[in-house]
Amino acid sequence: MATNKKFERDFIEVANSFPKLEASWNAKLKMWLITGELDICDIKGVYWNNFNIVIAVPQNYPYCVPIVIEKSILIPRDIDWHISEEGICCLDVSHNLTVQSKAGIHICDFIKEKVYPFFANQLYRFEDNKYAGNEYAHYFEGIIQYYREEHKLPDEPSIVLLLSHVMKKKRTERNMNCPCGSGKKVKHCHLQSIEIIKKLGEERISKDINKLKERLEY
Repeated sequence: MATNKKFERDFIEVANSFPKLEASWNAKLKMWLITGELDICDIKGVYWNNFNIVIAVPQNYPYCVPIVIEKSILIPRDIDWHISEEGICCLDVSHNLTVQSKAGIHICDFIKEKVYPFFANQLYRFEDNKYAGNEYAHYFEGIIQYYREEHKLPDEPSIVLLLSHVMKKKRTERNMNCPCGSGKKVKHCHLQSIEIIKKLGEERISKDINKLKERLEY
């Protein structure tokens, strides 16, 4: 059996916050499986419902993106509900999750900040026929939305310019003009975004550039 003292320590907090969840190591999958029921309450603590879930946590925890599966089949298996036919939940745009995994996640925070809100929002939609707040678009439209909203890039050409700069691996001088084409100094524009985008990795950035160029008919 694999041992990961950090996961074991961190899961104690999970058990205290979510007592119906338990963890075990799966040697075949080489993952920890967190299984059980997740109780959902409103902001006043009034019980709403619960979901039977599985959270698969890769062996390289905390530098990983856990996979969350809904087993109770309460959520319609439809992409518009951000869930696959197999019950795999789309908790956030993949780019956000990748960046967070590079810094290292805390499994209890992950459940509180990603998993719990996902299921609470599903119950909200059952009642109001819409999600609370905004949601990411599906497929590549969601990736474009990520760059526009998270990194304040106004359009697809500016996204290509910034991503291309990151791929060149040239040093970003604070007083140089921002690669996004805004005309501002990078220190007043996208310096922080460049450092975040680097964490996505060359393969992901390259795919995004190629897809954007196809859309722009470069």
